[in-house]
Amino acid sequence: MTFHVRSSIAVIAVAVGFSGMVRPAAAATVFDSGGFEPPRYITGELSGQDTQGPWLKDAGTGTALVETATKLGGAQAVQFTRPAAATGDTRYGVLKPLTPTGSLQVLRVSWDMNVTQANVANVPFGPFFGVEGYDAFNDDPKLIGSLGVDATTGDILYQDADGFFAETGVLAPFGQWNHYTLEMNYNNHQYTVFYNGAPLATSQFVDNEMGITAFTDAPLAALAATFESISTATGTAYFDNYGIEIVPEPSTMAIIGLASLGLLRRRRAVA
Repeated sequence: MTFHVRSSIAVIAVAVGFSGMVRPAAAATVFDSGGFEPPRYITGELSGQDTQGPWLKDAGTGTALVETATKLGGAQAVQFTRPAAATGDTRYGVLKPLTPTGSLQVLRVSWDMNVTQANVANVPFGPFFGVEGYDAFNDDPKLIGSLGVDATTGDILYQDADGFFAETGVLAPFGQWNHYTLEMNYNNHQYTVFYNGAPLATSQFVDNEMGITAFTDAPLAALAATFESISTATGTAYFDNYGIEIVPEPSTMAIIGLASLGLLRRRRAVA
């Protein structure tokens, strides 16, 4: 049995004030990274890049670099590395605040990701690489949901309604590109996670009790995943083709409930 704990939250909005198989409905683009391709992106630090952004970084000491060696297509992708440090949990995101209204109630964040297997002594889990969704208006970050991969085990993880990292029961192969989607439905306050187009799990918004009504950002995230490894969990993942869409109608049929696995809940660390 695999145990993970809830991630701490130190999202970009704090720093800057800021659902089965699916047949997609027509969607409107909120943000499209364009594959991190030139001329919008140049090699080097992701933070500050893209005139349609910019990409912002929180206070973590991880690094996201636009690079040319490992990519899905085109010329460039982003290499995201979490260092072995207590300050290693890091997020990069683009602030795109909006409030779903009327028929526009579903937000879909999608990306391609290639995770390198981590092999750190005495670190059985983590780090976690993926994407989170937030409603962070009024400097009060509320977590909608998350989807990603444990770099040690390959487990595809999401966070359940109690805030625990939970296994979907699917493993992502290391060193390969796969497609991930985090779909947030404001009609029923549930989110669904997809892997290569297949739904894996649905959960209530993680911080639903705090009154989630809007969306601000969906940052790339590199997190330790457990208390025990916060100072030692180090690893690398690559991201490409990141985008955010708003969908005119719910696009996911009912899917089976999946059991959640977790350990101790880690309290939010909000500045």
